Amino acid sequence: METVKLSSKGQIVIPKNIRDDLHLPPGTEFVISKTATGLTLTATTIFPASTVGEVRGFLAKRGRHLPDEDNIRANIKTHLKARDDADLSH
Repeated sequence: METVKLSSKGQIVIPKNIRDDLHLPPGTEFVISKTATGLTLTATTIFPASTVGEVRGFLAKRGRHLPDEDNIRANIKTHLKARDDADLSH
């Protein structure tokens, strides 16, 4: 575990060994979330934003039809809510 100090500008430095282990190059963007126990810092994806319609073909399986976009959105919403609820319960 590393200790870092918050600067007067609200900045922190991620230690080099952690940046290297996680392959975080300069310019990496993060999402910061408040949780019940503190903060969570998550690197944003290196992939460009996509719509459900653009990627739904990746969910197809041989011999099955493509999943419905509304169904995909509902499943994503359910999973995200469950994850958020689990984070808040700690």
